[in-house]
Amino acid sequence: MFVAKILILCSACLLVSGTPQGFGGFGAPKTLEGEELVESQRTLQASLTKLAAGEGPHYRISRIISATTQVVAGSKDEYNVELIDREGVIKVCNVDIWSRSWLPNGIQVTFRCPNEPELVRTHNA
Repeated sequence: MFVAKILILCSACLLVSGTPQGFGGFGAPKTLEGEELVESQRTLQASLTKLAAGEGPHYRISRIISATTQVVAGSKDEYNVELIDREGVIKVCNVDIWSRSWLPNGIQVTFRCPNEPELVRTHNA
């Protein structure tokens, strides 16, 4: 009888903790589409504009290939994006924006572009 109760309890816990296919758990990255993707593009553009006004880099968005967002200590947006540099060259880069707006210079932007060293810049919200 005790073993049966343990099996029922374990089964119930497993059913409650499961998530539907494709939805991920709390804090898991979420693929952005539609209006969320448009808003995310505004976030990326705002960071690129702030960085270009300072020490750079100087990029413009050509096209967002994919984007995800995730709740971490703050929020983290990850982009696979085509960026246009000052010379008009288009490069496909991975860009992460880690936002902790309560900190001074709490927006950290990381650029990972092919054949270039990783570049990390910060700016204020």
